[in-house]
Amino acid sequence: MDENDFKLSWKQIISFFIICGGLYYITESILMAAGIMLLLIIGVYALSFRIMEKRRKKEREEEQKETV
Repeated sequence: MDENDFKLSWKQIISFFIICGGLYYITESILMAAGIMLLLIIGVYALSFRIMEKRRKKEREEEQKETV
């Protein structure tokens, strides 16, 4: 996966800010809210990386079937 393939949509960004804002409201800790925001972004990146790897593997298998 290239670095340019990973993009956050505006809906994801808004939902992350809502989640972190609610967490800040409950805990009154900016560090915890920032940490959760970071974990959310890393989670989305890891999930998109995993999906891209599965797609590439499936494409490779289809190409091998066509050549055989």
